[in-house]
Amino acid sequence: MAKLINNIADLKRHIVLSATFDFLKVLPYAKRVERNLILDLIGQEQYDSIVVHTYDPDSTEPINQVKELLEEAVSYNAMFLAMPTLNVLITNSGSKSTENKESTTADWKDKRDLNRSLIKTYNEALDYAFQIMEDNVADFSEWANSKYYTVFKDFIVKQTTEFNDHFSIKKNRQTFLALKPYMREIEDQYLRGMLGNCTLNFIKTKSTDPIILRAQEEARKAVVAFTVAKAALSGTFEFTDSSFTVSSDQLPWEKQQVLAKQDRMDLKCDRENAGEEYLKSLKKIIVDNPLVFNCYEDKTEKGIVDKIIRKKSGLFI
Repeated sequence: MAKLINNIADLKRHIVLSATFDFLKVLPYAKRVERNLILDLIGQEQYDSIVVHTYDPDSTEPINQVKELLEEAVSYNAMFLAMPTLNVLITNSGSKSTENKESTTADWKDKRDLNRSLIKTYNEALDYAFQIMEDNVADFSEWANSKYYTVFKDFIVKQTTEFNDHFSIKKNRQTFLALKPYMREIEDQYLRGMLGNCTLNFIKTKSTDPIILRAQEEARKAVVAFTVAKAALSGTFEFTDSSFTVSSDQLPWEKQQVLAKQDRMDLKCDRENAGEEYLKSLKKIIVDNPLVFNCYEDKTEKGIVDKIIRKKSGLFI
């Protein structure tokens, strides 16, 4: 059965490898990535459609670009997963390490930089692929008509880059996916209560109206700010002074960069305050444009912003 990555030639189109590289050491991981990540994001029907498409290096068709990017994503993530076992053989007497006498093993700094590069490229390729799919939905009908598209369509913040524009997650799609439950909770807790279902759904629709675009931008800023506030105290994510990503194994010297608990508390309060201001700005845009947001009902006494109570430990409804 055909896959995105089938042989050494497919892999070498995306990663520079030695002439003697054993593709079979990466193949199991490529299968895992395609099964556990790609299929879970686009569904079997769209996956099959992309796989059978014949790649043309000179074509700018959306499906052609997406296939190239998904192949790249699978290649880099599979290589990242395979790295710990590339020089290990499993034998009847246990695991054995192998060495080539004509080369020397890379030191820890080179391995660290390589791993970072592999996972960064994987995330970027995957996000670019989804950006193209989102911008050309008609070309990906299997995805558009599936539950997998609904997962993205139903959110105010639909893409990794949209989140990253307002708070850095290092364009890491795995981090973005891990944040989805928080974003859904934020929408339900803050936006739905303040705007109502009709207006919230209206803001989520694609538009070229500059007024609606302004409202969408303020809504995204609010969702990102409140999401960061929630994530700051979660053990799921690792924060530095400028960004955060989903937790992963770190080397001892990298642990020193992670924010302390008090710094996370400060970040939480800061982002909650910012989120409140974005909500006020969003509400003003909507109230000032009743003909555009014609299903909005201004219930001042029940408004989420007016019911927020400031306390030293954060915001409470």
